[in-house]
Amino acid sequence: MMASELHIFLVRPTKYDDEGYLLRHWRGVLPSNTLACLRGLTERVATDGDLPGVSVRISCCDESVEAIPEKKIYEEQQRSGVKVLVGLVGVQTNQMPRARDLALRLRDRGVDVLLGGFHVSGTRCGAGAPAEITELLAAGVTLVRGEVEEAWSRILRDALRDELEPIYDLLGTLPDLSRAALPSPDRRLMQKFVHSSFVTMDSSRGCPFSCSFCTIIQIQGRKMRTRSPSRIAEMVEARHHPGGIDQYFFTDDDFARNPHWREILLELIRLREEEGKPIRFLMQSDLLAHRQKDFIELARRAGCFQVFLGMESLDAEALAGAGKRQNRIADYAATVRAWQDAGIFVHAGYIVGFPHDTMESVRESVRRLRDEIGVDVASFFLLTPLAGSSDHTAALAAGVDIDEDLNRHDTFHAVTDPGGMSRTDAEAAYHAAWREFYSFEHRRRRLAAWPEDQRATLLQNYLWYSCATRVEHFHPMMTGFVRLKPRRDRRPGLAIESLPRHLVRRVPEVTRMAGGYFRQIRVAQRLWRAAGEGRKNRGWRDFLRHLLAGEAREAGSLGPAGSSQA
Repeated sequence: MMASELHIFLVRPTKYDDEGYLLRHWRGVLPSNTLACLRGLTERVATDGDLPGVSVRISCCDESVEAIPEKKIYEEQQRSGVKVLVGLVGVQTNQMPRARDLALRLRDRGVDVLLGGFHVSGTRCGAGAPAEITELLAAGVTLVRGEVEEAWSRILRDALRDELEPIYDLLGTLPDLSRAALPSPDRRLMQKFVHSSFVTMDSSRGCPFSCSFCTIIQIQGRKMRTRSPSRIAEMVEARHHPGGIDQYFFTDDDFARNPHWREILLELIRLREEEGKPIRFLMQSDLLAHRQKDFIELARRAGCFQVFLGMESLDAEALAGAGKRQNRIADYAATVRAWQDAGIFVHAGYIVGFPHDTMESVRESVRRLRDEIGVDVASFFLLTPLAGSSDHTAALAAGVDIDEDLNRHDTFHAVTDPGGMSRTDAEAAYHAAWREFYSFEHRRRRLAAWPEDQRATLLQNYLWYSCATRVEHFHPMMTGFVRLKPRRDRRPGLAIESLPRHLVRRVPEVTRMAGGYFRQIRVAQRLWRAAGEGRKNRGWRDFLRHLLAGEAREAGSLGPAGSSQA
């Protein structure tokens, strides 16, 4: 007899640190778009009547900021007439060890588990599948490959009938996003992030370019698919209210290649200029976008305050080898200036570990990125052959020695031997890049180049990045604020410490962490004072007022006060 109630738990797994503890923080920074997408899809299935006679409940959990509610899952499993389903969603390669452990633990208690994301979508799941895949299939875990928009109701019906298939391979069917359910963030979960009015969402999927290190094109395709501009605007307008959402990160791999970018920006401009709703957003774009007529100007008016540009390298040979021929190094500085002149600060992505990289060449490239090209923010990554990328396929075919511990495939551990460096040297160059780019003087000059409101936003970014790299010692995009280490939930094979032993080790760690946070706040206050020379009221009260409540509501209308060169 089919259950009368479906309770689906959507869980975004975290990863383990090098000691086997969960990477979890008191407050996160970047909420999961995948969780919001699956929640929206499930709400659509429930309201459209695709599961007649069945009531649907949804519980969301992001393990980066909270514990998975295992006790509640097992209690629900015992209730008569209730079908429990756990979806481990958006699982990246570095999260697979944790996702595997959760899935096996849940299966041991008889809970049905779905597992999807970029790793299983980019990994062989049939004959010749790697060990992490065959083990999950043997345990009865259902793997979902690709995008589920047009198959989600079928998967949920199969779960209700206890007829889940071992694998749902949806890679050959790219859904029409114009009709798909919109992401629906969980308000309870949003309170566990630093900015509870900030969410991530995709307005399109796919990418027309062919970068060899990228997993997007292998899974979401090279043809751009887009959500309806009018529906995006309706959603943004409905969510904009006191206590609602007013800031977005459009996670499209390349917003500038969205076929309807103009319509989306015009809708956001209407909301800002006619409806008085000061929406703000950041986005990712390619380095040719500034050549598209009106793109930057419309982005400015629509509320864009930051753009992420994948520069990746200052070595033309490395870019060509990675298939990123659209990047023209000679144009980098002019591209950056075009965005900055519109009042939008520039965040560059840079990869360490290309075949010809050396410690010296990386150091020189970081100097040029900072002093000549003049980007405001930079994120550094170690070149990693992620499952689903062309680099991964080529590495397997060539018999490259790849670290077997998937937990380390996080772009801040070296998992192969770069051509010009050892793994140890590659990691040393990576860590040095963070230190050398974020010098006090560079940050001061970039802050001084911006008006006060946008300066406050940039200072918040600097504080986040400095706490992540100098206190937490993790990549900022995986890090929140105030690290938590659940004692009992440790990677299998590592000892669970007794409470006294754990406290003896953990108390000094927390003390050092608190001291590190205080030092970084002091540095941020010094930066604020130094960047605002000649301005009155530069004390602690002024600094904290801008740091905690200084989000620039009209940042898109303001340009930098000085040169874009640091």
